[in-house]
Amino acid sequence: MRRIILFITAAAISFSAAAQPEPDKSACDVPEHPGPKNMEQLESAKIGFFTSQMELTPEEAGKFWPVYNEYHKALCEARKATRDNYKAIKAMADKGGYSDVEMKRLLIKYTEECTKDDELEKLYLDEFLKILPVDKVARMYIAEEEFRAKMIKMWKKPGKDNEPQGPEGRPGHEKPQQR
Repeated sequence: MRRIILFITAAAISFSAAAQPEPDKSACDVPEHPGPKNMEQLESAKIGFFTSQMELTPEEAGKFWPVYNEYHKALCEARKATRDNYKAIKAMADKGGYSDVEMKRLLIKYTEECTKDDELEKLYLDEFLKILPVDKVARMYIAEEEFRAKMIKMWKKPGKDNEPQGPEGRPGHEKPQQR
């Protein structure tokens, strides 16, 4: 029943968001999870959720969404570069036999990418404040966290809301009984 209500809600939100501009989805890859069947549904739900939570007027939405989409794309690219650098550091550390110079170069690159993330946040905060009142910008950040939390909760398996999804949750991998 909960899934039916969630589906109806997502459909209603996507219809209300149809007039909003299409967000740029190319920068972030979302892993396959149960829940929204594709990125279009997820993005439509996000647009509707943000528009509702922020109480955007049509004029504000017209100014906000292009800047937000640019922000989201830049942030996704920065975070992807950070993840890629982390993977390179981990691979080199796991492999061993690296020189200090090689590892130092990767570490510097990694920390520079981490800094870009913070710089983008500050830059776009200024941009958002130029086009929206401060209370709506605050509601945007709140909406981002609430939407993320809702998606995580929705992607969890039913009945497993409070339990970690480790191997013990799968059949044949039960926890040993305490004696």
